[in-house]
Amino acid sequence: MERLGQEKATQSDKRAVKAEHSDDLARDVSAVKVGDCLLGYKAVRRRARGGRWNHFRGRMREIEKLIRHRHGDIVPEADDALIYVEVIASLAFVEFGQEFVDVVLGWAARWLPWAGKADVEEIIYERTKVRFSPLSADALGHALHLSYAERCALDIRTIGAFDVPKGNRAKLQKEKRRQRDRSRKDEQRRAAGARPRADYLANSFSQARPWEAFGISRRTWERRGKPMPEAETISDCGSMPLAA
Repeated sequence: MERLGQEKATQSDKRAVKAEHSDDLARDVSAVKVGDCLLGYKAVRRRARGGRWNHFRGRMREIEKLIRHRHGDIVPEADDALIYVEVIASLAFVEFGQEFVDVVLGWAARWLPWAGKADVEEIIYERTKVRFSPLSADALGHALHLSYAERCALDIRTIGAFDVPKGNRAKLQKEKRRQRDRSRKDEQRRAAGARPRADYLANSFSQARPWEAFGISRRTWERRGKPMPEAETISDCGSMPLAA
């Protein structure tokens, strides 16, 4: 009985480990064929999309994208270069608490290899010396001096811009969505066979005014079956009067 209980406990532990990985992995069923002959099916494990969003990792990836855009593989040595370490330290301290030191040291060694450990540790000490609250998107934008144009070009979404506040960014984004929707609807109408309004007006009777070539009114021209004048008549802007 004791051995049976141990086996059940082991199986329970295995199921628990399997359940932990089930959120990250999913299964697809793939057909196994030779030519047109179906031999069977097999399960293919794939990583499921759309896991839990981690705010620290998301912002860190966008800061690294900004660094690559501005500097390349590493941040060059400059007076204001350590601002990147300050921002990462602020974000990591909120995410990991007192255990953030190794995260910041490792990140700085990758992106600022020339920075001395003492300088990085001094920034870390400044973070732990005060009670720090999460930085807002606009505060990050000001710290990194991220412009709105640069933000849009790099598709950065979790960091604000120093030159366009959040309220104005929302209005601009709404206008962009409206323009995209309008363009998409125009494309759908053209795909369905609708003519652009400019082409329609260019070829409409109101623009061509063919009745003037006959020297009559539009209503008289319509009663007579809407006859069209010769091309030479239209080009010469002459008139072809008809008996009423």
